[in-house]
Amino acid sequence: MQPQNFKKFSRIRKTTLTLVLALCIGGLVSMVASAEDKAKDVKADVVYRNGFVYTVDGMAQVAEAFAVKDGKFVAVGSNDAMKAVTGKDTKVIHLKKKMVMPGLADSHIHALRGALTNLGVKFPFSATPEEAAAATAKFIADNKIKKGEWVVGGTWAFDYRTKGLLEILDKQTPDNPVILHEWTGHIVLVNSAALKAAGFDKNTPNPFAGVIDRDASGNPNGVLHDKALGLVYAKKTPWPADVIKQQAKWIFDKVNSYGVVNVGLAQLDPSRLAAYRALEKQGDLTVRLKGHWDWNTRYVTASMEEQAKTFMTPEKRGPKSALIDVDGVKIYADGVASGHAAPYVEPYEDELTVGEQAIDEPTLTTWMLRFDAAGLQVMTHSFGDMSMRHWINAMEATRKHNGNSGIRHIVEHACNTHPDDLPRLAALQDVIVDISPYQLWIPDPATESWFKLLGYDRMNQTYGIIGSWVRNGITVS
Repeated sequence: MQPQNFKKFSRIRKTTLTLVLALCIGGLVSMVASAEDKAKDVKADVVYRNGFVYTVDGMAQVAEAFAVKDGKFVAVGSNDAMKAVTGKDTKVIHLKKKMVMPGLADSHIHALRGALTNLGVKFPFSATPEEAAAATAKFIADNKIKKGEWVVGGTWAFDYRTKGLLEILDKQTPDNPVILHEWTGHIVLVNSAALKAAGFDKNTPNPFAGVIDRDASGNPNGVLHDKALGLVYAKKTPWPADVIKQQAKWIFDKVNSYGVVNVGLAQLDPSRLAAYRALEKQGDLTVRLKGHWDWNTRYVTASMEEQAKTFMTPEKRGPKSALIDVDGVKIYADGVASGHAAPYVEPYEDELTVGEQAIDEPTLTTWMLRFDAAGLQVMTHSFGDMSMRHWINAMEATRKHNGNSGIRHIVEHACNTHPDDLPRLAALQDVIVDISPYQLWIPDPATESWFKLLGYDRMNQTYGIIGSWVRNGITVS
């Protein structure tokens, strides 16, 4: 990299990281006001003194102390200012100059899938197919899983085009249907028992927006892409409610350990929501949740209309609570570059194809209009630049027909936006671009394969696009 390019990259990186931090934590801290203004006759439950309190408030970024009552800030300021809110029953904690900052928000997580990779079959990201199969066999033996019971886990990052994957997994797991997730969640490796349970054979057609990889004879080879996952999950035994709750508790404790207290859920369904509400009821929910209902998902085979019935009305979604907001929905406009499951304006580098969309543009627009009118914040998974174009078109049509509802809809991943579409994206305003830059989001083994699929120019375009978004006033997270 030439020195001048490195400087440009550094500026972009600094701008991006600053913006992400500001968006993540800026909304979570109360406006800093003097204790004298806030105190009056209020006496705090707890006062924290002698700290380095980073408030993210532009006018008063650093304070010494703060006071809390009923879980809310009642004062932030100097040690002396806390005297006004310290009563005889107030607990006083001395921070000993330690740093305190607002909790972080993660705008996009798949909570239970994250737990699954740690509570189910687990192996290193760098595992070979043989090591992944051996770990699966050990998991079955260690947990005394009965013959015929489903086994799920991951995540793997080996080349899904490796020959013999099905045979490697079958040798170690002959008696249980197995689903192992690739690191993106858009591909799985299953064994013959899972293929048999799902009724797969040589004549099984690819579903819309899904691919069943095959061997030289045309038989399924165990690798399934996007909507093909749903054909297997339709036959899998559902997780018991207590297991879902255990998975949720585990992952929320994990994100808490990194300072995350607020998350956007990119996957919500009735069973997950029941677990989250149960945790909240018993006082064990330790994060605030913004839920987006899984729709046109690769994990189910029901029609779009049937899926929407689950959450389309407030009565179906249930009430908002102190910690759970259920008024969101997730649309999959496409998949990822692997398997050409994301559409691009220009063809892929390795094959003369522009990729495949998960939903056609008129259908995307129709449902965007419906969801916006129903008061749902729409989170759209959009990976390729053609999907971004379709999303911009759908947003323009929604604003023209519905007006600006005040809901800030989100486009997820947004790894590429065609330069011709940048002005139209900037003109939308009141939307959020939740970026997942290739070079940060993807571990090295997968990054290399995507460079080959998309080409270096397209891959390296990502950071420059972030800069353009920021300069055009687009909200980026």
